[in-house]
Amino acid sequence: MHSVSRKPFFATFVGAILVSAACGGQEAPGRVIVRRPNEIEFTATVNAKAFDSGWMMPGYHALVWKGGRMAHAALLQADVTDRQVVEALEGLGARPGNNLPMEAWEERKNPKDPAPDTAVAGPNVEVLLGLPSRTDLIPLASALEDRQGRGLEMRFGGNAANIPKWKSGCIVCLYSCPGSKVGNARYTVRDYEKGVTRFRAKPGVLPPDGTRIRVVLRVNAPQKA
Repeated sequence: MHSVSRKPFFATFVGAILVSAACGGQEAPGRVIVRRPNEIEFTATVNAKAFDSGWMMPGYHALVWKGGRMAHAALLQADVTDRQVVEALEGLGARPGNNLPMEAWEERKNPKDPAPDTAVAGPNVEVLLGLPSRTDLIPLASALEDRQGRGLEMRFGGNAANIPKWKSGCIVCLYSCPGSKVGNARYTVRDYEKGVTRFRAKPGVLPPDGTRIRVVLRVNAPQKA
């Protein structure tokens, strides 16, 4: 049998830094491209149907590593791990907010605990999508419906210490969740619990489920290490 050589998906990006991580017992993760001073890129697969109407937490997870526990419910299933993303963003000099305790999720039903009202802190991060049908990048917000209308204010929360606790694989969350690495400061976990809004995929924007797309995370004014 003759082997077929394939051109790397990102071969055209000259000078890219490839960041990878070992993941024992699970499918090997893909690669993160780091473009200084403030941008990383990787691939992900569209999973809008389950995001909209899945059996667990629909409309919550925007981007989850495909090997994470919550990948089944994510709008996009990333080929890289959440830890890879944290390390790549930190490598750009971005300092995570790390301000969300686990109680922000665990006490979401407790009106007396202020933790679920905490908004994610950290550097602002643009989440951009590269679709096969377009030459330009589109913001994640343009692919979502948000009935409350507050929109997205994505911040590098980090929360790396929580990765071994949940193993969710969550990279980008649409709420200020302690499981996310990049979270939305416009909506808290309390908002999710109260049903203030439920995000849905906007019809006609994303390609069909199973389509691989590009994801770019761009840190605005990254801090120097």
